[in-house]
Amino acid sequence: MLSFNLKNKKLGIVKKYWIFVIVSAVIILAGLVDMLFVRHMNFGVEFSGGISVEVEYEAVDEGALKEAVSGYFKDAGYVVDGEPQKSGATGQKVLTYRIKTEVAGDEGSKIDQELAKVLEEKEFEGVTVTSHTIGNDVKNYIVRNAVIAVAVAVVVILAYIAIRFNLLAGVSAIIALLHDVLIMFALTTLFQIPVNMTFIAAVITIIGYSINATIVVFDRVRELSVLPSKIENTDAEIAEESIMGTMSRSILTTLTTLVMIVCIAIFGNASIRDFAFPIMFGLIAGLYSSVLLSASTWVQLRKLFKQENKKPVKKIKKIKEQAKA
Repeated sequence: MLSFNLKNKKLGIVKKYWIFVIVSAVIILAGLVDMLFVRHMNFGVEFSGGISVEVEYEAVDEGALKEAVSGYFKDAGYVVDGEPQKSGATGQKVLTYRIKTEVAGDEGSKIDQELAKVLEEKEFEGVTVTSHTIGNDVKNYIVRNAVIAVAVAVVVILAYIAIRFNLLAGVSAIIALLHDVLIMFALTTLFQIPVNMTFIAAVITIIGYSINATIVVFDRVRELSVLPSKIENTDAEIAEESIMGTMSRSILTTLTTLVMIVCIAIFGNASIRDFAFPIMFGLIAGLYSSVLLSASTWVQLRKLFKQENKKPVKKIKKIKEQAKA
């Protein structure tokens, strides 16, 4: 079995904290510049508005039908957002296309009529075409719910870590999570991955995955902080030992998951890849933050709030009494 032990290694991760921060800042800044001034984010129809076109069919050649529909959209100058989504296992089946376009409300009915006419001319029988315009109301509703979902997840995680550990550990974990999300947004913009509800699902998935690795590190910090042999150790020393003690676990866990996501990205269709690539970005960012940033951020916050190396007098007295017993 593949394993490696880094507990007794000293890499000086806490001392190099600002180097790691600068690396992350450069990536985030590059994504921000691209997002605001160059190509902008590749928003899907859920966030930019557009038209959802549903093609219902039964006893027809699916491949030929897809080719005919795609040909119509191409000839008419419509941009399709990703691959069509297929639903319905038996009997009536549906192909759902999302059209990226800012259009008037009657554009959907125009697509209905024109596409239905094209399919009829190509002798596709029993095919029904319907469309729905995704206007500002729907777009705003989706965006608002996406923001609420992410905000609720962050608040609940902060409360949980603050209760389980302490407030500064909770704040450190949230900073690490925000780092992961910002890296995902930056790389998604730089690689022009579509930003839609699939991307939001990927963000929430990474928030849950990343916080798990961060909690492992802070669990180790808490364990070491109460050991009699570590009473005189500084916050930086405890953080460094905690990082090294959990690094192999974090790396192996991430690599195991990353292998599966890479396979999905390689062999999956376009819609699957739209989910897999943000997950890959988030996994790498989560490993980076949990190992190189989270515990070191806790050390910096302890310095900032003048709690550096402070240990409750009662706790130290209790630990010394237990050591003598």
